[in-house]
Amino acid sequence: NVLSPREKYIMVQRRLQDKPKTLEYLSNHYKISRERVRQIEVRAMEKLKKSVKNLLIKRNLEREEITAL
Repeated sequence: NVLSPREKYIMVQRRLQDKPKTLEYLSNHYKISRERVRQIEVRAMEKLKKSVKNLLIKRNLEREEITAL
């Protein structure tokens, strides 16, 4: 839910495949430059890291609330 469909597709194709797609392939698919694909990939990774960090913080806060009771 954190990523847009385009970001999700790029991340799956670049990071989660046995044979990852190239920047060239994805740039042709979306009709954008290789550099733009790379930027989208970096931004999507940052979003995922931030989302995971926030989830971990939330879980830790919930645990602290439970143990305080």
